[in-house]
Amino acid sequence: MKRVLLFLKDSPKVKELIKDIEEVLDTFGVESKKVVNKKNFARKLNIRNFDLIIVVGGDGTFLSAARLASRFGVPLVGVNVGRFGFLTEIRKEEVKEVLPSILGGEGKLRERMMIDVYLRRKNKLLYLGNYLNDAVVSKTNISRIINLKVFANDEEIVEVFGDGVILATPTGSTAYALSAGGPIVYPYSESFIFVPICPHTLSNRPLVLPPEFTVKFQVLTKNEEAYLTLDGQVGKLLKNNDEVIVKKSKYKCLVYEHPKLSFFQILRSKLRWG
Repeated sequence: MKRVLLFLKDSPKVKELIKDIEEVLDTFGVESKKVVNKKNFARKLNIRNFDLIIVVGGDGTFLSAARLASRFGVPLVGVNVGRFGFLTEIRKEEVKEVLPSILGGEGKLRERMMIDVYLRRKNKLLYLGNYLNDAVVSKTNISRIINLKVFANDEEIVEVFGDGVILATPTGSTAYALSAGGPIVYPYSESFIFVPICPHTLSNRPLVLPPEFTVKFQVLTKNEEAYLTLDGQVGKLLKNNDEVIVKKSKYKCLVYEHPKLSFFQILRSKLRWG
């Protein structure tokens, strides 16, 4: 690796770690550039010029980096200074131990499935981008309950009355979907996880669907009473009869997994199992 991008959360805690990371990079003779994750900063940043992106922040910062890096096939590694750290797996205390292992070739590069999301409104189809975690259709502040029809490959699955619905990737299964009662899915598998949010009909249950399916949510509630949120960071008000369409993306999120901790060890630590 010759050039590394340091993709940073705008936080005082991050500044304390930069010196340690830069010391490791200097040891390997790696050139680095620092950028802070702020709105519209990426327009002048040529991602394809980097061999690796080190994300320093929380899972939200990692999600922002994933959307940028995936389109150019640049891998990520995450250093956690946030609260949970399912995606930013390296603890700040072990930077000087773990980063050299990855830079030295010991880290295993894995692929994570992403989703492409579209909005169809009055026969016009708009591409909204590719995302790593999830697409969520939920109620707004002014609505008490929303009504949606859910389709898989144009076959109706269920009509939902409730607070909304989540369609997550395996990576997103440990995010909002988990809080809403969905299953944990191994992050390097490929599937859709459909989870209704507080459904009025208690028989509405989470579903795991094949990745080759096209999933569609049709909004039946009134204008501007439903809201689409993507990766918890990008949002759009929805209108009656809007259709949110989700497919498996051709883009992958490339991630160097922690060389010394498995996904199950991370689960046990983060969720305090046992």
